[in-house]
Amino acid sequence: MAQRQDRAADGFEMRIPAQVAELHGVRRALVRWLERQGAPPEVGAEVALAVHEAAANAVEHAYPRGAGELMVRARHEDDRLVVVVEDEGDWRPPSRTDQRGRGLTLMHGLMDDVEIVPSGPGSGTRVTLRRRVAAP
Repeated sequence: MAQRQDRAADGFEMRIPAQVAELHGVRRALVRWLERQGAPPEVGAEVALAVHEAAANAVEHAYPRGAGELMVRARHEDDRLVVVVEDEGDWRPPSRTDQRGRGLTLMHGLMDDVEIVPSGPGSGTRVTLRRRVAAP
């Protein structure tokens, strides 16, 4: 079951089971939080899609042999929104033969900056997404 902390002063935080069925709930909750923060609807939709792709990659690639959890956190840093998606699974570099995935391309197209930091086996991966949400 998803656990959420959703206070504007503290940012957004949601821990979910790493299951495809849980991803829609994260998108909805994040969009609602962004709306309360004053983000335009199109920005909220685009950020939520990028976060969905990062979380879907973790569900598919970090836990290929079983269940795990994901953590999604969002906060504001000046005029930028910073969203972090973390798992505790195993990093698997993209396969040269896997041509079906467009998640990374989408993330890079929707966000100003995408940083992926893999850890050691069983230590997880952190995806940090940044986007300007207000004029400087």
